[in-house]
Amino acid sequence: MADLDHRNRVVFLGAGDVGKSSILQRFLFDTYEEKYTETVEDLFSKEYDIKGIHLKVDFLDTAGKFAFPAMRRLNIVNAHGFVLVYSITNEQTFEEVKQLWEQIKEMRENYEDIPCVIVGNHLDQEDSRQIERFDALNWAYNEDLAGGFIEVSAKENIGISDIFKILLEQVNHPRDKHTDHFSLRRMSVHFVENNETDTSDHHEGQADFTQSRSRSLIRRGSKPKTKRSSKSKSDCDVS
Repeated sequence: MADLDHRNRVVFLGAGDVGKSSILQRFLFDTYEEKYTETVEDLFSKEYDIKGIHLKVDFLDTAGKFAFPAMRRLNIVNAHGFVLVYSITNEQTFEEVKQLWEQIKEMRENYEDIPCVIVGNHLDQEDSRQIERFDALNWAYNEDLAGGFIEVSAKENIGISDIFKILLEQVNHPRDKHTDHFSLRRMSVHFVENNETDTSDHHEGQADFTQSRSRSLIRRGSKPKTKRSSKSKSDCDVS
């Protein structure tokens, strides 16, 4: 059985109180804490045997407020994979994710080859949604990140395991470059359905997080939805 000597570090980044710690706690220990406690920095190490490969992964849970910018830069430089988390109920936290992605692109020349998942948490608070799924997916698509976009609920354990399946999917399959811009009329239901991917084969092949990101993977239930509008129905139909 092959053994990867180096450790693979997946760094969780995002604003405070978006649920980074809750996502990790739910995934690693299947627990959830209602009370919010500000994270300083926590490291969780796990080992996995995947298709004959022994994989060592360090999950780094970072603080939402970085008192020391050098710490954030160090985390970005040393990461083998990223999970960027925002709350669908807070527009500012989504802007923070955009800024984080820009920092990653500036600091990592190989950013296109680094697995990255964009996570919208608090799906259980749909009635308080500020970030429409379509808008988030629009941005992710234009940044070649649509294959790593997902909305979840750590509280209700919705979609949590899919975050980590997508990370593994991105290890094994290079992502497609999009030469055109994502737009409502060009984004068809046919496109979404044809890009749904069975996650049963996510563990095949190399398991080193330093390899390429996947082709577009838009998970079931994440079809783009349009903003509410006073325009006629024909103006916002998906073509």
